[in-house]
Amino acid sequence: MKYALLFYSAEVDAAFIAFVGTFIIALISIHQNWLSNKNNKKNIERISIIDKRQAIENKLNEFYIPLRHHLEHSKTLFKIFAKDKPVNFRTLTYLLDKNQLYGHNNVRVVLNKNDKSLLKTIIKIGRKIEKLIHEKSYLIGDDTEFVQEYIPRAQYSHITYENDMTLLSLLISHLVTIRMAFKEDLSGQINKFNGFVFPNEVNIRVNEKITELENKVNSYNLEILKLDK
Repeated sequence: MKYALLFYSAEVDAAFIAFVGTFIIALISIHQNWLSNKNNKKNIERISIIDKRQAIENKLNEFYIPLRHHLEHSKTLFKIFAKDKPVNFRTLTYLLDKNQLYGHNNVRVVLNKNDKSLLKTIIKIGRKIEKLIHEKSYLIGDDTEFVQEYIPRAQYSHITYENDMTLLSLLISHLVTIRMAFKEDLSGQINKFNGFVFPNEVNIRVNEKITELENKVNSYNLEILKLDK
């Protein structure tokens, strides 16, 4: 009887130990599954953030930053070109009618060799801008300031631009018309082309968009760092 009790007790202990062991293993398995699911969720979130960041970096590196480079290059050359020109001088309208008189003194502008060389280079840069917009403007996506009708801000509202055009379509239209006017494929009819002078605000809008997108990239980098902790 004594031995039977001892045997029974040993069986009970063994069963209890086995139960406890199984229970602990189950808890460990549940915890590992929880950690795995948590890590999977983090990885999915991380991948989503990385994809969003990559899309923005593509916008920056393939479109907006090259566009800014070309615009700033053109702007710098135009500053040199415009230094000795009357205040109300507009290159496009001048090229359409070189006999225009400017200011109270009725000044007539005559382009010298340097002026023509600068304009040639500016027009070449314009070709690069056209090519860039043609090939990469799909990256813009829903950036409203470039896909919706352009409405000039207060400081640019004194210039009457063509209606129902986006900022980039207005820019391209200017680049095409000024090139044609420079080659004398277009002449006269200034009133017809007044709305296609260079949209000066484009440089500002592009710089603002680059800053906005760079801030988004930095924000996504911070989110990834938090997930890695």
